Amino acid sequence: MANPEEHFPRDLSHSDPLNVDREQLLATHRHWKQTQQKIPMGPSEANSSHHVPDKVGGKLDFFQLDRRDADFRHRDLRNANFQEAYLPGADFEGANLRGANFQGANLRGARFHQTQLAWANFSQADLIWANFRQANLQGAKFREATLRGTTFLQANIRGGDFHSVDCSWADFHEADLGEAQFHQANLTGTNFQDANVGTTDFSEAKGRQEVLRVEDSPSSAGPWLL
Repeated sequence: MANPEEHFPRDLSHSDPLNVDREQLLATHRHWKQTQQKIPMGPSEANSSHHVPDKVGGKLDFFQLDRRDADFRHRDLRNANFQEAYLPGADFEGANLRGANFQGANLRGARFHQTQLAWANFSQADLIWANFRQANLQGAKFREATLRGTTFLQANIRGGDFHSVDCSWADFHEADLGEAQFHQANLTGTNFQDANVGTTDFSEAKGRQEVLRVEDSPSSAGPWLL
């Protein structure tokens, strides 16, 4: 790590004292900023030598990372650990997060548009108003997560686990929920219009008594909650 004094003017003996103080303050700030920025937040920072995330067992480790509106777009983050991270408003658009662990994370309003999230773990995560539009969530686990108002428009969630999830007012419009589990989930106001729910398990789901199947629907619009 470079010494901040290397950035000071070499000859300050004849300089204005105020300018000297200013130069020293700026150099110290630059040095501090370099020591603090350890995690790459976007493609433009991927090759920076001082932006290197920690690794545990060969996996990227963001355990309890605290950063609002973080930018992870189009990053390769397979099997990364975001357990208990505080990332409201984070943007993961187009990223590869296959097998990633978000257990207990705060992801309110996070964006996962067209993100690869197969087999990811969101158990007990806060995903209120998050956006999973067109994401691949095959086999993803959301057990006991909070999904109020969350969007899953046109997402692939085959085999997804929503056991005991609060997904009231969530939007699963045109989502593929084949073989997904909503056992004991809160489905108050949840939208399943035109979703594939032919093999979905809604046993003991709360908030609505019945999910209409395509063959039972009074119109051609598809299945939705009564």
